[in-house]
Amino acid sequence: MVRRKDMLLIGASARKTGKTAYTCRVIGLQSQSRSVIGLKITPWPEAGHKDPAEGSGRPPFRIIEETDSSPSTDTGRMLAAGASRAFRLSADRDHIAAGIARLLRNIPEPACIVAEGNSARRGVEPGLFILLRNPSGEEKDSFRELSPLADRLATAGGGDWDPAPEECLFVDGEWMLKPRASAVILAGGDSRRMGRDKSFLPIAGKPMIAHIVDRLKSLFDEIVIGGGRPGDYDFLGLEIVPDKIAGQGPLMGIASALERTKYELNFVIACDIPDFDLGLIVRLAAKAEGVDAVLPVNARGELETVFAFYRKSVIEPARSILASGGRSILDLLPRLRTRTVLLPEGAEIRNINSVEDYERLKGREEGLRRVATRGNRKA
Repeated sequence: MVRRKDMLLIGASARKTGKTAYTCRVIGLQSQSRSVIGLKITPWPEAGHKDPAEGSGRPPFRIIEETDSSPSTDTGRMLAAGASRAFRLSADRDHIAAGIARLLRNIPEPACIVAEGNSARRGVEPGLFILLRNPSGEEKDSFRELSPLADRLATAGGGDWDPAPEECLFVDGEWMLKPRASAVILAGGDSRRMGRDKSFLPIAGKPMIAHIVDRLKSLFDEIVIGGGRPGDYDFLGLEIVPDKIAGQGPLMGIASALERTKYELNFVIACDIPDFDLGLIVRLAAKAEGVDAVLPVNARGELETVFAFYRKSVIEPARSILASGGRSILDLLPRLRTRTVLLPEGAEIRNINSVEDYERLKGREEGLRRVATRGNRKA
């Protein structure tokens, strides 16, 4: 099984579901900012079928690069939509995986790949797998077989899709679905160990909080700043939600901000976590159905309470705790339906709590800059 986070795979429950139209819409959106490779992957009708053009029979798979952008073929439509290259892979069912491996061998990572075809899932584990469901209820055998592997079973009909092609994001070399959620950056705090406001420490040439905002913009269409003093963050151009009562800690910040956000689901991050994995945020969001909060947990069993998703259902229990003098998010969790997600081995969510933490971060940043510079010189 080939694993390619840089591939979006789109399948469908039946014919005439709008799969190619969906694929081409995604290609058109992404091609505005990057090179996109389109793939059409289809099984031959039956193993051993002989094609007179092949003489003694056809090979186990065939790869053809499309050069004609006419709408007469699906790969031609991909080129017309903006793909820089488009390929068609046809294969016997038993050789789909081998054909995909051969094709992808010549597409170095990270590319931006948009592929169409249910059967491809038998040979590749993509970054994102969407299956479009036909409103008529018709279902192919391959749809029933592969639907448990889908990241999203999408609805289709009349040119409207859920999720829409605009919700398919290619970020940091990986395909993901845009969360239907707001983001809340918790600012303020005493920063006693640092000795100054951490949110203004320079990261990548800008204040740490601005760096976090820029990263989150690729996933969220609403970002609010929770806490902080009036006027401090006007330069961000975002809504600032002050704590209803100052000095009550992050629990007050969460309760106050969630009263103002437009989405039911909200990603909460502290303003001192500048280095984070956007893919992890999406994976947390995918686990939010049916619970009030989704939190990462590290290998030591420690919960990450300020890099987590919370629903608005947490507002009332948070108010109750605050009214009784409590301030800890850990006091809130027993009152919620929670779900935890174990961080991958070796992964950590690092807060910048001290001068030493900040110096280590700057050292890593400088090391990455030197590596990038050497790479540019070689190129």
